Amino acid sequence: MTESELREQLTAAMRCKDAMKLRALRAVVAAIKNKAIELRGPVPEREITALIQREVKQCRETLDFARKAERADQITEHEQLLAVLESLLPAGMSEAELREAIRAIVAETGAGGIGPVMKALGERYAGRYDGKTASALAREVLAG
Repeated sequence: MTESELREQLTAAMRCKDAMKLRALRAVVAAIKNKAIELRGPVPEREITALIQREVKQCRETLDFARKAERADQITEHEQLLAVLESLLPAGMSEAELREAIRAIVAETGAGGIGPVMKALGERYAGRYDGKTASALAREVLAG
């Protein structure tokens, strides 16, 4: 998702007075703005996906703390926020799709180790898979 698409969604959320979506989008747009200042230029789409993933991770952690503290109001709020943030991420890959992508990378590159496979996977499918699952599948594919 590009920065301009996110800003359009932010404007639409303001018009619809969707408080939860507005809150999530403001957090993401602020993170993008900070990253742009850090990079001294535009933020690539890959980085935007990483920033959204970071926001999702923070929201999950906050949700876990709210559950431990048995704060029902915060649990509901953060579940809604998490749903909005996850909707901003690109569609995830299934385990079968991930396995096929890893096999294709191994066939193309002839990689014998997990490092080059994971690097190529990250370049092609950034933000669309779980790292632990990908690592386990890559080990499995490389083992034979």
